[in-house]
Amino acid sequence: MQRILILLVFMLAFSAKAQINAEIFEDGDPYDARVFSDSLQLSEFVTDLQLSWINKGYFFSGVDSINVSSQTIRIYLHKGDMMNARFEGFKGKNLDKHLQRELSSYANRGYPFASFELDSLKFLNKNTLAGKIRITSGPEIIYDSAFFFTKPKTSTSYIYQLLDMVPGDLFSEKNHKEISRKIERSPFLLINRPPDLSFKKNRAITFLDIKEEASSTFQGVVGLQQGSEGRTTAVGSVELDIQNLFRSGKQFKFSWESFSESSQELNVYYKHPFFLDSKLSPSFRFELLKQDTTFLTRLVGIGIHTFISPRTQLFLEYERTGGTLLSTDIELLSISGLADFTRTNYLIQFSRGVFSSLGKFKKAMAWNISSAVGRKSIDRNLNLPDSYYDTIQFQTNAYRLEGHIAYQLPVLKRQAFFHSVRVGVLENDELLRNELYRIGGLRSLRGFNEKSIFAEQFLLSRFEFRSFFENNSYAYVLYDQLVYSGSLSDQPFGVGLGFALATSSGQFSFALAVGKSIDQAISFSTMKAHFGYVAKF
Repeated sequence: MQRILILLVFMLAFSAKAQINAEIFEDGDPYDARVFSDSLQLSEFVTDLQLSWINKGYFFSGVDSINVSSQTIRIYLHKGDMMNARFEGFKGKNLDKHLQRELSSYANRGYPFASFELDSLKFLNKNTLAGKIRITSGPEIIYDSAFFFTKPKTSTSYIYQLLDMVPGDLFSEKNHKEISRKIERSPFLLINRPPDLSFKKNRAITFLDIKEEASSTFQGVVGLQQGSEGRTTAVGSVELDIQNLFRSGKQFKFSWESFSESSQELNVYYKHPFFLDSKLSPSFRFELLKQDTTFLTRLVGIGIHTFISPRTQLFLEYERTGGTLLSTDIELLSISGLADFTRTNYLIQFSRGVFSSLGKFKKAMAWNISSAVGRKSIDRNLNLPDSYYDTIQFQTNAYRLEGHIAYQLPVLKRQAFFHSVRVGVLENDELLRNELYRIGGLRSLRGFNEKSIFAEQFLLSRFEFRSFFENNSYAYVLYDQLVYSGSLSDQPFGVGLGFALATSSGQFSFALAVGKSIDQAISFSTMKAHFGYVAKF
């Protein structure tokens, strides 16, 4: 009976060292010499080597001896003779892959030093061996508190939950390998180098070199656009986005926008990460939109976020939307296609990446896709005659499909392409104007008035060629293209230029754009200018 995997003696001897110098010998001859980041990586290397030998028929390969010095581990292996073999419970040719799957399963359930033995061996003939494969779990390993090279201000409880390494939980080799990717779940945490790992007294200690970035923002934007009577009017918005509320990873967001004469929008959002130490993060949002003196739309959403892979998040939400008419001018309402309504939706969304990270000079991508299904009812307004509702369906099904992908690709020494594509589709037998998509302005189609375009379906492409003169500062030229349909179908576009200038406490931005559509020609008089400042803290 021959044990295949290295025993834990040398692992424990080197448990306090971040890196291990190792020399591997095969039948007395040097085979390999390298530096391993930790004992787990060394164990995996030797295991994979022996499994490859076993798959070639060297079933008696194993460890002859281990020599441990203060500087180096020397591991002496032997291959043995090549033979054919039949093992109980296994059929097939890829024995190494079968054993690797079994060992990986143990390693991800708290047994990273699981090993296997060949048991009950007997010779069927001179060159054929028969026996059983027996797996020994080894010691159970649990997570201990992590060691931080720089003590974080953010709650360590939040970091443990974010990285799936809560003290007391069973160690997972897979989770450890994914730490560098899981840190990208947070917009305010960065990892400076791959994590190290050591084992001591059946506990895994992770060494983390984490950097915290200022990601909370307060921003104000002022824009100039043509009013309804041809006058130049000022529009603007303010937004407070706290990404790490109370240093616990909670998010609170408040925004207010005045996008045209007597028209405003208010949004409030809150997200509570890892509620009651679970994998679930509940959220709440409230949105209120007032369109001049015509209508008011309000939305309340309650959702749950959870990660289903290192960087992919699942979001489920129940949302309730209500539309209320502010005007009872029957002529205006008939032309506009407006009515009071109540709609409930059930939404599912998948997302990956942080869109705000696309402002730095690096290759990056973020995306999300969502679908919502619900029911809508038209509510009678007692100030309108019954005849107004003669052709209206009061109860209908409502569907919505949306997607957004954005990426930045460096192409030259300090230049990069940025491209963002958004799509949206609304499907309903009684679609009203006061529930359509609103497009136009600095954050959607530049060169047009804020939220001036109503659409049932749309595809919006925003392209920028950026020239960086600092990591967060750049000048750019832009081209935005919209394709939409609704009561009107068109393919408007906007062109322009701008810059983003990083300061010690935030970023100043400026954009100048002009647009062309069916009812707007390219003209200096229709040019839109936007000024903004984002303060980071």
